[in-house]
Amino acid sequence: MPTITVPEALALRLQQHALAHHQSMETLAISLLTSALDTVTDPQVLAVVQRIQSMPPNPTQIRPAQGSLAAALHDAQGSDPAIGQAWDAAWQEVETTIYYR
Repeated sequence: MPTITVPEALALRLQQHALAHHQSMETLAISLLTSALDTVTDPQVLAVVQRIQSMPPNPTQIRPAQGSLAAALHDAQGSDPAIGQAWDAAWQEVETTIYYR
C-alpha cells in the first residue's frame, strides 16, 4: 500500500479527529479521501448545469397550475377510506405525543 506524507499540523488534526470518533488515523484518512473523491463532479456536467442556469426561462414551458396537488396525489392513489382513517389515527397519536409531553 502506498504511503503519503502530510504536514505535521494536518497529521495532528487527523489524529485528534480519529481519536474523537474512535477510529484509526488510517481508517479516517481513507474515509475522508474516498468521500472527497466521490464528490468530485465531472467538469462536463458542471458546464451543462452552468449552461442551463444561464438560459432565460421559456414562457411556452410555463403553465399555470390546474387544480390542487393534494387532490391530484389523492386521485392517483385511489381513495381507500381505511388508509385515510389509519393515517388520521396515527397522526393524532403523534400530535398527542408532541403536545402533551
